[in-house]
Amino acid sequence: MRIGIDARPLYQAQRTGIANYIYELLKELPRIAPEHEYILYAHKEIKGVPTDSCIQTKVDSRFGLFPGSFWLLSRGSHLIRRDTLDVFWSTVTMLPLWVPKRVFRVVTVYDVVWRRFPETMRTANFWLHRMRAETAIRNCDRMIAISRSTGDDLVNFFGVACDRIRLVYPAISEVYKPQDPLLAASYICRKYGVPPRYMAAVGTVEPRKNLTLLVRAMQILKRTGRFDCPLLIAGANGWKNSPLYQEVQKSGLTQDEIRFLGYVPDDDLPLFYAGAKVFLFPSLYEGFGLPPLEAMACGTPVIASNAPPMPETLGDAAILEPPSSAERFVEAIAKVLRDDELSDTMRRNGKLRAQNFRRDTSARALLNALSPA
Repeated sequence: MRIGIDARPLYQAQRTGIANYIYELLKELPRIAPEHEYILYAHKEIKGVPTDSCIQTKVDSRFGLFPGSFWLLSRGSHLIRRDTLDVFWSTVTMLPLWVPKRVFRVVTVYDVVWRRFPETMRTANFWLHRMRAETAIRNCDRMIAISRSTGDDLVNFFGVACDRIRLVYPAISEVYKPQDPLLAASYICRKYGVPPRYMAAVGTVEPRKNLTLLVRAMQILKRTGRFDCPLLIAGANGWKNSPLYQEVQKSGLTQDEIRFLGYVPDDDLPLFYAGAKVFLFPSLYEGFGLPPLEAMACGTPVIASNAPPMPETLGDAAILEPPSSAERFVEAIAKVLRDDELSDTMRRNGKLRAQNFRRDTSARALLNALSPA
């Protein structure tokens, strides 16, 4: 098959969730299915793409100054016809206009946050999803859901037939693996000027990540004399982050107690995870939730919210608490930090859980989803 792939997420210099999901799959596809031809399309130069004889990268700069969504809508059909594709995989929930009917159209749906938590989105992004994402869901031949939770949302919110949905879990990169926690913490301490004993969180600073709960949790720990080590938060600034920073200022917490590190490079993330005493993930809603599994793969105990799809992905290897209860998070944090036996058990169980999300398994599931048969 000639498979066209919307590779726009890969041109970002700072690769995060969706781009990492695509990148891990692209690294595996040539190994397990070299008989197919994979053509990556983008409107800007993309770097760090896996190299193989069956992978081509085609940059089309027409309308390159316009937003990527406009480029895909306006140029996608032309490129699909020109290259006589058999399959077009939209790695974001959007399809070009006027795709030929002979082309099998596959769309990945990461979440339906615009239906579940519209208040956590920018207005423009909300309406883009309402118009273009829902159009793609109606018109595609097949949908890829990255969790059963997302698949259920497609059925419940849009009435999608189950036989149109395929499950393709994200794969955990091989760089996330058990490491010496003391050496990892020492590296993070030296590079970022932080204490060698710390708690960690990872996520874009935006409302859906629910980081204000962690601010309240740190306040309670401090007020009740159980503050054991600072919280370090890694992640790029998103939107509506001012209320979060205002809450930090009002809380009385200092930079020695809670610190925002900004974007942490991919090379440092495994060490950031491995050096932490505990990893915290209080998100209100995710399509999958990769960071806690990456932390587990590095051997770090995880406390996360019980919001969808955390019970599905983390199972009983993490402590799951309501995303509305800072008090429950506090009790879980205090328990993990003081109970070495519990911490060691969570480390073992987390590493075993992370092994369920292998790159070859995800890539085979993707190939099945891209096959019209």
